[in-house]
Amino acid sequence: MPLLFVLAVVVVLAGCATKRSALSETVTAFFTQGAAANAAIPAKPDPRFLYLRVEQQGLPPAMLVLGYVDPHPQGDIEVWYSAQQEVLKIQNGRIVGSAGLTTDWSRVRFPAAPPAWGAVPAQGAQYLRIRDEMPGYQFDLVDNLHLTAWAGLPASKLPASLPADTARSYQWFREAAVPAHGPALPPAWYAWGMRGGVATVVYSEQCLSPVLCLKMQRWPVQE
Repeated sequence: MPLLFVLAVVVVLAGCATKRSALSETVTAFFTQGAAANAAIPAKPDPRFLYLRVEQQGLPPAMLVLGYVDPHPQGDIEVWYSAQQEVLKIQNGRIVGSAGLTTDWSRVRFPAAPPAWGAVPAQGAQYLRIRDEMPGYQFDLVDNLHLTAWAGLPASKLPASLPADTARSYQWFREAAVPAHGPALPPAWYAWGMRGGVATVVYSEQCLSPVLCLKMQRWPVQE
């Protein structure tokens, strides 16, 4: 039953994906490891799959595996899932959907696309994010976002999995969110760097609520 449940969740969140990993093989391999996949993060995971290391304060780090990549006009949406049935949807490094967490963003949209990471103006950029949040059936929550390049390391404690020397090699960005209503979310941090010869967000810290913050890192670390 858990296997069927995860498959159903992933399919619903992923939509009509056109780029797929070997989903059935991925799910089978992941559930063969079971909860151990979240307890021990191997330095060199199975090379057949793409992984995302996710850390939440007070909990052991978890490993998520890429299930789908959905095309979207504002950038492809990656659908990641864990052996514990959590799901994250990520677009251009930003969380745009989740399932199975204490707070979930069931849907996120940007009326105007944020600037590309390599084209953020020196003065920064401002844009809107509209999200639907669960539980509580809160719809069309509006966040005013301000994105700026950040010199040096972020003003937060980085995980042990991200050495300072490696972190300094990245370009960092700070994204502050001011909601139209409700409590403010902590600022998000994004590290933009090279991975497999492609510039992308390799690490980020994002909060779905004032108390639910995730540190996400593409794994294993590659330059």
